[in-house]
Amino acid sequence: MELIKKKKSLLLELLGFLLLNVLTLCMATPHITTIDWIVKETSYTRLCSTKKILTVNGLFPGPPQYMRKGDRLNINVQNQGKYNVTIHWHGVKQLRNPWSDGPNYVTQCPIKPGANFTYEIVLSTEEGTLWWHAHSD
Repeated sequence: MELIKKKKSLLLELLGFLLLNVLTLCMATPHITTIDWIVKETSYTRLCSTKKILTVNGLFPGPPQYMRKGDRLNINVQNQGKYNVTIHWHGVKQLRNPWSDGPNYVTQCPIKPGANFTYEIVLSTEEGTLWWHAHSD
């Protein structure tokens, strides 16, 4: 009888341990998001003056991204403008891919007109408000 109680107790402990591990893994799994950005010139009017500016998906300012620590964001940037362009990320540590962040020909080859490039952004320890902007020729 004592042996059966010990086996049941051991089995319950093992099941509890496995359940705890599964819940921990579910919570720790990073969220991976893939989005498309189309960079193009759009007419923009401000204070009775109209000029062409680069926009992302026709928006100025560009679209915000809401992420959490540990998330991964894959952004496919399609350059439909007339000039070379790159996207620069402020506050994001690009430890695994530093070559895809910054001004043209300094840390990254530009995305030429008609071409595309996929940025892989991994938020490891970053938190708070981070921002991005484009560099162009």
